[in-house]
Amino acid sequence: MPSAISLRDYLRQRAAWVWNEQGHAFNNGLALQEETLTEMLLLRMARDHAKHGLNVTMFNKTEEGINGADWEWIIRTRFCELGLRVQAKRLYHKDKSKDYGGLDPSSPQAGKLIKRAGSNIPLYVFFNHDHGVNSKLLHGGGEHPYRGRSYWGCSIACAKKVKAAGTNKLSDLKKHMKPWHRLVTMSGKCDAKNALGITQDEMNASMPVSRRVVLENIRNRDFMSQYIQTEELAGVAILDFSDFRGE
Repeated sequence: MPSAISLRDYLRQRAAWVWNEQGHAFNNGLALQEETLTEMLLLRMARDHAKHGLNVTMFNKTEEGINGADWEWIIRTRFCELGLRVQAKRLYHKDKSKDYGGLDPSSPQAGKLIKRAGSNIPLYVFFNHDHGVNSKLLHGGGEHPYRGRSYWGCSIACAKKVKAAGTNKLSDLKKHMKPWHRLVTMSGKCDAKNALGITQDEMNASMPVSRRVVLENIRNRDFMSQYIQTEELAGVAILDFSDFRGE
């Protein structure tokens, strides 16, 4: 029988899946948008429940008139919890002659992400692939035993650092990025502090009592509809790895 995989291994595999799915899309004349990629990723993780012992619960903007590009992700492991306000950006295809064109440094979007995050950690998730102008820059940072550049399929960066960088160029942003499996340690503890360059206090403060109410009401449609409208969210996802078995 195959040996169990770690939580880091699992996140690394999902990053590779995002990397490869975008490649398949480009080869078939498609460019998957950020919202599609986010929902595909979360759905894939939800479908892995039986195999790996995950519990992924989602609620998105199913009603007309509810606006918002950000997601709220609540990540739980056996050892810790993280509250994240997430905005996804995809690496453009090389025919665009630019990198993260959807990240406009002249717009107030990064500032809004940070302001609306509240006690959540404001986070950019970058969906990467091997078909961009500067995709060759996506190497290093995987750490032993990870090989192959596809671990950069999902990379993360603190929104405050992205805002301060004031650019959408991969060459400038990569120094602030880490592959998203770096959110946890090899033993499964939360490691947003080192992955994002934030303080321990910021990490600890990301799950106040008010956010635990969301955990309790994620299946309450009326509550969640009001919540995502008030918070201007595209959706909420609870990624519960506390029973992760990696079988």
